[in-house]
Amino acid sequence: MNIIDRIINICSGNIDKIDTKNNDIHKATLLNYYSLISMVLLFIFSVINFIQDRPEFYIVTSFVLLATFINHLLFRKNGNLSLSSQVFSFLLGIFLIWSIYSGITSEQGIYIYSFFSIIAILLLGKRYGNIASFSFFTIVLISIFLPNFVELPFKYSLINQILFVLLYIAFYIFINVYENIAETKTAELNIEIQKEKNKTTAKEEFISKISHQIRTPLNNIVVVTNLVNNADIDNKLKDLIDTIQASTNNLVNVVNNITELSNVDLLQSKDYNQNFNLDSTIRNTINLFLNNDSNNLNFPVNFSADKSLMLYGDPVKIKQVFLSLIENILKNSKNGEKTIAIEVKKFSESNDWVEILFNINTKDLLNISEITKIRNTEKTRKGKNESFIKLLELTIVQQIIESIGGLIEVELTPDKFDFKFIIKFKKGEKIIEEKKLQEIDLPELETAEKINLKDANILLVEDNLINQKIVLLSLKKAVKSVDVANNGKEALDKFGSVKYDIILMDIQMPIMNGIVTTKKIRSIENSTNSHTPIIAITANALLGDKEECIAAGMDDYISKPFQIDTLITKMEQQLS
Repeated sequence: MNIIDRIINICSGNIDKIDTKNNDIHKATLLNYYSLISMVLLFIFSVINFIQDRPEFYIVTSFVLLATFINHLLFRKNGNLSLSSQVFSFLLGIFLIWSIYSGITSEQGIYIYSFFSIIAILLLGKRYGNIASFSFFTIVLISIFLPNFVELPFKYSLINQILFVLLYIAFYIFINVYENIAETKTAELNIEIQKEKNKTTAKEEFISKISHQIRTPLNNIVVVTNLVNNADIDNKLKDLIDTIQASTNNLVNVVNNITELSNVDLLQSKDYNQNFNLDSTIRNTINLFLNNDSNNLNFPVNFSADKSLMLYGDPVKIKQVFLSLIENILKNSKNGEKTIAIEVKKFSESNDWVEILFNINTKDLLNISEITKIRNTEKTRKGKNESFIKLLELTIVQQIIESIGGLIEVELTPDKFDFKFIIKFKKGEKIIEEKKLQEIDLPELETAEKINLKDANILLVEDNLINQKIVLLSLKKAVKSVDVANNGKEALDKFGSVKYDIILMDIQMPIMNGIVTTKKIRSIENSTNSHTPIIAITANALLGDKEECIAAGMDDYISKPFQIDTLITKMEQQLS
């Protein structure tokens, strides 16, 4: 850091207390700078006057130094820019005028006074700065041009008087022209900033609209897939349903990334753990990429683990990982024949657990120019991993693997791509016994929870008929009584005549939306001293939408698409 940067940092020490609008931060930095320079010079003058035994000069310079120091401390503490600038400008003007009358200022020294207008206008602004500059100029003119009326220790020559006037006027015009140009440029920049803000707002509204349109049908696919998956179907059909579910979940993650959600409902939802065969899960996923047109695509699989090994975990997320990973590899691969090698082996094992190492690699990746740059700039393995994942758009894969406790390692060179991750599974046979034991030991607790929810009286506020059917179908086994309102007005009518335990509220509806409806319900409850839990079920999933729902008076929020178990859990939490 050079000396100029150090000075700027010192003079910007209290900008956190300054209003950021207009040009206040720059003015604050200038005030700090002027104050520090003035205090240094005043201290030097005080020392010189003390050594030369000039007590009257020493007292005045010391007093101005103390006043400037106090003003500086108060400004650093409180950040009152306007008051501190006025005090500093007043002290500076008074000291300079006193210097004329005391005889300190020499004939050439009067030239320095021409800079006063620059300091005053920069600190006080054009309006008050011009007033201060004109007042100071008038007093100085009287002092140097009217020696017959004002007795001075020495006279100023005509040439020095004229040069002072010309310099003062020149600097005065210069600083006003500069401020006019700066104001014009600032206004132009503000207009451009506003245009960009409007464009950004339009883009956000477009993304919100598209997200809403995608999430609603996508939620129906997720819910129906889960319902079918829980049905009694054969293994082959179940494997196909798992594949649909994995693809749908990947699409959910894509939509969440588009809307920049920090909380992904899918990754926070319940894992669909079950006994599954890892070998068949991986090979069935690979088969999705093999068809009559895939003669140039090879998937050599080295499955060194026991192919009959049954694991307990979430096969859907394993499929998600392989689907996303292979799709991204193919997208970044060269034309022609491609080979994606897959290796699966045991990394470690105990009586109950087994760690599986997955290694996916290919030599047919495109020669991406950023690879060498990342390898040269990133010094740590973690940094390289993150950069390679971002480069190949594997963030979703990373999120899924980490959500189930996996560790990732990426090795990328211009000649080879190597993606490794380790996941810890429970052994299937052991889990079956534990699951049966839990079902025997805890039947009454599960029954009690289901009875509490089944006895609840639910109001579903949803304008879309298909969405109504999907939610009613999903809650059929969990809830006995669900009334439906097609919009906010109908919801208010039903709320006024029936006692509901929970309200499931959509946001975007005709006649009256969910936000307005919630506010009206809360207003009614204020007079009855009651409270009905309201859960927002909405396709609005941009940042800030959840906060808007909570601020309106809702108790919880779930964005589409959601897992039905997540909704049921939220309902049970509100009932308790």
